Amino acid sequence: MDDEDVRRKATEEAGRALGEEMAKFPLLFAKAVFYGQRPTRHRPTQINNGTICLVDFGRGPCGITCWHVLDGYRKAREGIDDVLFQVGSTDLDPIAQLIDEDERLDIAVIEFTAKQAGEITAGGKIGSEFFRPVTWPAPAVHQGEYVVFGGFPGSMRTLMSFNEIDFPSWSSGGSQVSSASDYQFVSAFERLFWVKSFGEAHNMDLTALGGVSGGPAFVKRRLHWDIVGIVKEYSENYDAMFFASLSSFHSDGTLEQPIVEQRRERGRW
Repeated sequence: MDDEDVRRKATEEAGRALGEEMAKFPLLFAKAVFYGQRPTRHRPTQINNGTICLVDFGRGPCGITCWHVLDGYRKAREGIDDVLFQVGSTDLDPIAQLIDEDERLDIAVIEFTAKQAGEITAGGKIGSEFFRPVTWPAPAVHQGEYVVFGGFPGSMRTLMSFNEIDFPSWSSGGSQVSSASDYQFVSAFERLFWVKSFGEAHNMDLTALGGVSGGPAFVKRRLHWDIVGIVKEYSENYDAMFFASLSSFHSDGTLEQPIVEQRRERGRW
């Protein structure tokens, strides 16, 4: 069986009930995160949102999201009074609870208290659990493997009232990794094989996936799942989803800083 046959078979599986169930899996550990000026009945507010991945590596509950999501909140605080930051319906200060962050990796790690963790996972199946890996670190993701991932696109959110927002979810039940490096991996959407997942009913286009940043990505390996990364961004130019690898993630929530290549030149003076 050649590569094209393997991809076609995987696509057929993704389109069946099994694929739908696999697509639901990452949403168990994903929650919408949003920030903006605290709304009132008399003042409209602009909300930005992303996704946060719920994990527990044995040191307590924490959330992993993209650095650029946290940076957006920082910038909002500079120009807006009374800015909120919420994970689901839980209001918190992500800066005060920040474990670690890295702009180059595009990862930020936020610690949750036991009370916050209980509030975050209450109220429905989506975002109802903290993922606990079988072992850590997990084997790195490789080219040719299939990842499942999901999150909360901003284009699908609905303002229900001045202080209530509905965040429908979107997920993919199997997307092949086209390239992988130490700090990121990429999944190109091959139109011949790609199967639309949740969101099709909303006539959602791939370019409308802003807000999925921070969503968890998993690989199924034998009898267990491994969490291997979080969504960074969808690139329209490459027609591909870019993920931040969690290979640099330590079990205490700290990040191993990426190696910066140093170049030297000889000269005379």
